[in-house]
Amino acid sequence: MQEVRLRAGVSNGSLYHHFPSKADLVAELRVEGMRQCQDVVLGAVDGVNVAEEGVRATVGDYLCWVEAHRELAALLFADLPDGVLLAAETVLAEPNRRYVRVVGEWLEVQMRAGALVERPFEIAHALWLGPTQEFCRHWLRGRTRLGPTGAGADLGTGAWRALSVAT
Repeated sequence: MQEVRLRAGVSNGSLYHHFPSKADLVAELRVEGMRQCQDVVLGAVDGVNVAEEGVRATVGDYLCWVEAHRELAALLFADLPDGVLLAAETVLAEPNRRYVRVVGEWLEVQMRAGALVERPFEIAHALWLGPTQEFCRHWLRGRTRLGPTGAGADLGTGAWRALSVAT
């Protein structure tokens, strides 16, 4: 907390007023990162009526976000203490519900149109972004030299093949 206080150039009282503990500070960063990630996905499908375009754009935009926000992304993919997760969960409950509703509606429209295989949201979402997230975990931990945006075309193709009725 001392390092954060010094970098932020604020007093102890000010820092501890807003973040009573390190867990509260990390939870706030996690909330901000999750909101940004959700906004990336929501923005990628907003107004997109062509399933393949939305699927591929979402993967590409997600990868760009991770590459541009490496430290915040690393926090999202980290194993965090329960206290941090619980503090963030209460704040994220409503944004998470909105995310599932909006993305779920987009997927349902694409499924009803016959472009995507009909699946429950949880399965479709995992097939769509799960491999992308796993690649990002490896990159963030230094297990691959290939940057996220360099993997975009292949991961986008994989997501499209996993979701598409045409494949």
